[in-house]
Amino acid sequence: MSGALTALLFLLLEVLSADPAASSTGANGDPACDRWREQTTLLDQPGWIVHVVRPRERVGQIAVRYGVSRDELAAWNRLPNPRARVRAGTKLKVLTDRVPPPREQITYTVAPGDTWTEVAIRHRVAPGDLKGWNLRSAGRPLAAGMHLKVWIDPGAPRTVNCRRGEAPSPIEFRKDAESRGSPSSGRLLHGILLPLSALWRRGKQDELWASSHTLATMIEAFTRLRVDSGYDGEVFIASISSRRGGKFRPHRSHRTGLDIDIRLPLLPTVPIETYPTPDTVDWPALWELIEALIDTGEVSVIFLDQRLQEHLYWAARWDGKTPEELAPIIHWPRKDRIWEVIVRHARNHKGHIHVRLLCGPDEARCTPRRDETLARRGWIEPRPSGKESREGARARREAWVLAQRQVDGASDSGGPGDDAP
Repeated sequence: MSGALTALLFLLLEVLSADPAASSTGANGDPACDRWREQTTLLDQPGWIVHVVRPRERVGQIAVRYGVSRDELAAWNRLPNPRARVRAGTKLKVLTDRVPPPREQITYTVAPGDTWTEVAIRHRVAPGDLKGWNLRSAGRPLAAGMHLKVWIDPGAPRTVNCRRGEAPSPIEFRKDAESRGSPSSGRLLHGILLPLSALWRRGKQDELWASSHTLATMIEAFTRLRVDSGYDGEVFIASISSRRGGKFRPHRSHRTGLDIDIRLPLLPTVPIETYPTPDTVDWPALWELIEALIDTGEVSVIFLDQRLQEHLYWAARWDGKTPEELAPIIHWPRKDRIWEVIVRHARNHKGHIHVRLLCGPDEARCTPRRDETLARRGWIEPRPSGKESREGARARREAWVLAQRQVDGASDSGGPGDDAP
């Protein structure tokens, strides 16, 4: 690797690790960052406990709480299927070695200017759930002084934006690996095997060959993910390209070392071999990963099933992003002009995201040319989620945490004994 490139990567690591905000406590002052760990009881050996179903709780969500599969939970309780609906108040038996704190119902007093969406976002719940808990008021706008029921989950894992992480060791690599041709008909010259690193976990070695441009971009993005958001969970890289590029079954693309398949990150309570589902995916962590990739300015497109984009969208809103900031990034809830956004629908992209990078600035024989891609998308600046947007979102998120919520007191949510062994 050239001295200039080495110096650039060392500079990036120094900048990312120099923030005085790095500490062992939640960087945003949010006690929820540690509450789920501190209040979870770990049993010496698995035992049977009784879980009391809360309003609008799903079987998949309950399974994630206790680190079991929804198939097991359905079998233990003779449910018709793992997706069966369960009524609030139903008692389910669970064989587990962990007992997180139960969901709690609070009462929120609506402030002037509040909307259903904003109240939901500030409490990190889905707007549909908030309206479902308050059906009598759901059909009309909010008015100051109204009281809303909100079920919060102190046992929900928080894995990002609680503290900064440590900068990883620098990675040395060659600069002569080059992408040539298009993603669906090109090849890879002098490919580089994705190196072992604490930044990621590798899949099959014969499917993980990249260009120098791709590897440099991945190092930058994953370093931001680990340091800025403090995420320390596993990120699994499934495939990039074969050693010399070209046909790469079963993929139609992945031929030039610019396409990266990354499995959706799982919540820390979920067994690592679990196939990702909406209830098992760590959506805030996925958003931080996507934002870190976009912030490199080198992403052409990211493919993710349209039905999953809604979960990603709300995770970004929980992070403090505005609809205007997300409009050029996530296609949902839009229905047209898909070429203008980065995160787009593609079939069979439910358990992973497919990231396609722009051709490198010096890859003259790579297509489509990066300037053509950006022009077609209508961007002048290729960083729609850049430093200013990121800092603005962080400020909004911290303001929500520090603001004194108007809580009239806990309602009849049951005691901590509901989920106890």
